[in-house]
Amino acid sequence: MKILKSIKKVPGGLLIVPMILSAIINTFFPEIFQIGNPTTALFTNKSTMVLVGLMLFASGTQFNLNKTVDVIKRAGILCVGKLLISYISGLLFIKFFGIEGVFGISAVAIIATITSCNPGLYLALVNDYGDEIDSAAFGFLNLIVVPAVPLMILSSASGQGIDLKIVIANLLPFILGMVLGNLDVDFKKLYAPATVILLPFMGICFGSSINFIVALKAGISGIILTVIFYLISLLPLLLIDRKVIKRPGYAAIAMSSVAGLSISVPSLAAEISNVYAPFMDAAMSQIALASIITSIITPMIIKYIAKK
Repeated sequence: MKILKSIKKVPGGLLIVPMILSAIINTFFPEIFQIGNPTTALFTNKSTMVLVGLMLFASGTQFNLNKTVDVIKRAGILCVGKLLISYISGLLFIKFFGIEGVFGISAVAIIATITSCNPGLYLALVNDYGDEIDSAAFGFLNLIVVPAVPLMILSSASGQGIDLKIVIANLLPFILGMVLGNLDVDFKKLYAPATVILLPFMGICFGSSINFIVALKAGISGIILTVIFYLISLLPLLLIDRKVIKRPGYAAIAMSSVAGLSISVPSLAAEISNVYAPFMDAAMSQIALASIITSIITPMIIKYIAKK
């Protein structure tokens, strides 16, 4: 049976296919993942940060220091652009529609979504369509996709920002890998296949936090949220990638997906302020649905652009 070959035919399939299968299991047979360790530790979101750390380290070993300026030019511009787009659009949304929002979509849901990006899916897609510099941007993405970013926007009045320790914690594995890979080429060869090996496990972990039944409760509002995400996040980034950076746009498209981690933002926001509590359940359902849809649509978009 050519299972792996069939999976690779799907854009980002090494992450997408395991994620969908994992989400199906979590929806109908969640007890399988909770049977106990090491199964629970390996196949649930308990291991997500471990896998992200390993991915950062392995990606660092493949990074050539001679490409540093190019990475900053590409990844830096795209990441700063996404942060500015998210921050400005989030504040404007609150100003014009308030916390309760519009079309049944609250400020919590919209801000958690537009600030989101699935680094695992990004890496899977740029492995297929991008180059070494695009892959190196994985380290930058992990700085901007933490829940602290949407929470910073939601609590901007109190002046809450991103803790410097979060930045260091996300960069350190990548830097360690980069140092080893550039000091000794044998480390680069040793960890070269690591990112491909880890992608399916990341997909399983992401999927284990998704429940299709809960996501479908969002209904039309979840679909509207997804459309807003593409309009606000994808289109401006695509213009920046093509017009400013002069690239085909693969990295910008790969950045435009909603991570399962963003589902945790509404509950965290409710802990910050009780004003967000009434919107928590609906927001979580809407974000879950947006995560599922973008995980399917974004690979299709990048495949279409690549063919053109």
